[in-house]
Amino acid sequence: MSIYYLCKMLSLIPYTSSHFIPLSYQLNEEQAQFTTSIDDCINKRKDLEDNDKSIIVIQLDETPIGFFILDKGIDRLQLTENPKSLLMRSYSINPKYQGKGYGKKVMELMDDYIRQHYNSIEELVLSVNMKNQHAYHVYLKSGFQDTGSKITGIRGSQYVLSSKLH
Repeated sequence: MSIYYLCKMLSLIPYTSSHFIPLSYQLNEEQAQFTTSIDDCINKRKDLEDNDKSIIVIQLDETPIGFFILDKGIDRLQLTENPKSLLMRSYSINPKYQGKGYGKKVMELMDDYIRQHYNSIEELVLSVNMKNQHAYHVYLKSGFQDTGSKITGIRGSQYVLSSKLH
């Protein structure tokens, strides 16, 4: 198992069932409308059963504090024409750990993680709801570019963002 450290504290690791309880945190109502809980990912959407999706755990020392999904399925092609792309979705951090810069640090770790586990990927894409301005600005500060494209998601219009891997 590969582990990537930043300040010997933050790491990205593949999900295991031992992470379920610590990742079963509740987001506030505003945040919950823009992302998916770990329970929904595993028990409703069955993301673990989809070979195109990998749940990645954000770990602070030994404590799981958040997660996201990396998706190499066809959904990514709604955001980019690049066949060597990867879609990031369902990103969240436990509210106890928000506001401490971990979200931005995760983005800094992302290039190395993707290079290690998805060696042919050149681009990471995501969409963010236009009403979720905080997340939009965090992604821009983390090196994502607004492509100028928009898509319509379940909860309205979304910006399409892209990050070319270095």
